[in-house]
Amino acid sequence: MIKRAELSIVPLTFKHPIVTAHAVLSVRRTLILRLETVDGVIGYGEGAAFETPWYTEETTQSMIDTSKLILNLLKGMTVTTDVFPNLVSSIIGQHMAKAMWESALWEIEATRANKSLKSFMSAGDSVSCGRTIGIGLLNQTMKSIETALADGFERIKLKASPNELVPALREIRAVFPDAPLMIDLNGSASDQPIEWFEQLDAHRLLMIEQPYPSRQFTKSAALQAKLTTPICLDESITSYDDVDTMAQLGAGKIVNIKPARVGGLSEALHIRKHGTPYWVGGMYESGIGRYHTLLFASLSGASFPADMSGTSAYFEQDLLDTPLEVENGKLTLPDSVQPDWNVIERLREEVITLQT
Repeated sequence: MIKRAELSIVPLTFKHPIVTAHAVLSVRRTLILRLETVDGVIGYGEGAAFETPWYTEETTQSMIDTSKLILNLLKGMTVTTDVFPNLVSSIIGQHMAKAMWESALWEIEATRANKSLKSFMSAGDSVSCGRTIGIGLLNQTMKSIETALADGFERIKLKASPNELVPALREIRAVFPDAPLMIDLNGSASDQPIEWFEQLDAHRLLMIEQPYPSRQFTKSAALQAKLTTPICLDESITSYDDVDTMAQLGAGKIVNIKPARVGGLSEALHIRKHGTPYWVGGMYESGIGRYHTLLFASLSGASFPADMSGTSAYFEQDLLDTPLEVENGKLTLPDSVQPDWNVIERLREEVITLQT
């Protein structure tokens, strides 16, 4: 049973602003859950939603509100990851809040089994990584791509608004004709004609990620039928059933599995068994959530490198006691990590005690 549940809002400053099709992020306010059971076992989870609903409908505040509902459903019960999804099924959606709680429960179960979370999940020792680069000033973008390739990253994901993308991609391909490139549209290309996509198709991309807003499966299927480049769905995928819908309609050929977006590691593990080619994406989370996602990414079966760099690539100050670093395109996974609670207490701007 849960003895104490506490949420900390921790602002993390990016070393370099993150550019997406919808937002430029300089600070990421992340939500850290600390769960303590009556027998003194502690687990941590991270809420991956952003402050505003530009990626999904969830926000930092909605995760806080949903956490109160989750706690009420779990009161007085001994909860495991096997039963957790069913216990909170009366709450519609809110996948990132659920994933935050389930992550803490995975840590608690691993501790009770006298194992590290890595051992408990039978995770691997390393993860092949790709690098995400926002297209800003073209000369800076070129330098970032050159550096990433020299550092051994096995895939480069480019993020930009549709208006900037085609001319920038033309210039990039002229300099890096054989680089393993993909683009992420974050659902921003609804108004683009087929001719615009055909220009992208000519650049031998690994994939085009989420061209249309989430849930537009039939529109995505019509586009995929006209393109050689595989479409990858990200925001559209919140469950195993969504992957099945994508596959049956031909709405894409690849899926980006983000445990936070699908409700937690349990559903991510279920999706992994579907048979559709997949890779694993990050959410610009701190090392706490990143480590959980990387453990999942290290399992066999991924078709492409994970969408994550080491912790030092993102924030001025991370929240783990052990850095996660990429060397020659691979990130080595420590056997165990712990949140640096001194750093969390110094940086956090608010604490919400749900139960004491």
